[in-house]
Amino acid sequence: MFLPSLFVEVRKRLGKEGARQLNDIVLRQAKRAKAIKHRKKPSKGGGQGLVPPAGTSAEEEVSGTGAEAKVPNKGTLKVDATVAPQHVGYPTDTRLLAEARQYSEELIDKLYKGGLWQKKPRTYRRQARKEYLAFSKKRAPKKQTVRQARGKQLRYLRRNLKTMHKMLDMLEAKGIAPSWQHRDWQRLWVIQELYRQQDIMHRDGRRRIDNRIVNIAQPYVRPIQRGKAGKKTEFGAKLNMSETEGFVRADQISFDNFNEGGFLMSQVEAYKALFGYYPELVLADRIYLTRKNRKALKDKGIRNSGLPLGRRPAMTRNEKQKRKKEQNKRSEIEGKFGQAKSKYGLDDIKTKRQDTSMACIALILMALNAIKLGRAFLCPFYGHAAALTSNLGRRLILNLTQGCNQVLSRTQNLIILHRLAPAALTF
Repeated sequence: MFLPSLFVEVRKRLGKEGARQLNDIVLRQAKRAKAIKHRKKPSKGGGQGLVPPAGTSAEEEVSGTGAEAKVPNKGTLKVDATVAPQHVGYPTDTRLLAEARQYSEELIDKLYKGGLWQKKPRTYRRQARKEYLAFSKKRAPKKQTVRQARGKQLRYLRRNLKTMHKMLDMLEAKGIAPSWQHRDWQRLWVIQELYRQQDIMHRDGRRRIDNRIVNIAQPYVRPIQRGKAGKKTEFGAKLNMSETEGFVRADQISFDNFNEGGFLMSQVEAYKALFGYYPELVLADRIYLTRKNRKALKDKGIRNSGLPLGRRPAMTRNEKQKRKKEQNKRSEIEGKFGQAKSKYGLDDIKTKRQDTSMACIALILMALNAIKLGRAFLCPFYGHAAALTSNLGRRLILNLTQGCNQVLSRTQNLIILHRLAPAALTF
């Protein structure tokens, strides 16, 4: 029987690492089923990689030997970074402070219900709400108007925080435990930290601060500067992803901004751990191709798509066309980003916890790979039914990541699981 909390518990138990391991299993199955072929011949003078111990790669299963053997570099690895936005409202400072003020008023009400005070502490909630609503209805307020509204909400919040601390001190002196749950204590910490950050920015006239809170319910979310047209700043987890022959993998997932160029060699090593050999070609942005990374790739005999440093060498017309084709192939990973965001929900992550959000992102990528594998491998065996199976698989895994109760009824999910299991979960 499907309960609303079932998929939440699945995501909690899997976590980011569990979902990544499931995705690696799909990638190994794709290699074993020849959906990932890596037929490209190695370049002259290509580096050699060592095959992992027996039982860890498909190459050893073919050779049947457990001894270490040198294999040429094969395949193309494309790397790039993107952001998976969380389902949060755009965080303006005044709105965040108004929400924090409302939460502080709720916490004061819960403390007052303890019966220790004859008169409820004054919070000016009606006046504060009236002032915020008047400000929020303005179409294009001036900077001075925004600053005044933010300052008013800051002062209301500061008064409420002082009132709460006095009430907590009085309860502690009387030996009475506050009637708060764990969530209430966590919310108190969040709004205190939000007040500290906003007060510093308001007093100093800053526009940024470290570890800035942009959502009270999800304080782990950070603003990620991307510089894209229409979306200069996004709010969600940053992904450092790799792609080979249409199959993707999230090598790093973090809600803190990071320089993806520092993880290129770890992505190359992850490629080798999966397939048993290094890639023959790495297609990457300029941010990845630092001097250190270029040297490390050269030592392993791996070509890269970047122009050489210094003066550009003279190239023939054929060489220029070949380089241009390789650079154009790098855009294939951008297509996978668009597919995951437009069809699989990667552009609107609705989970509320940090661990389940990361697991949700990794499961979305696993769904992308599993359905591609189903189309490439299962269709010859299942004929016309395989197309239906792929659609059912997509719906089932999307429900696993987004929550089945928002899309289908429990009966429909059972039917989908029953139909999908023999076709897609046993390969």
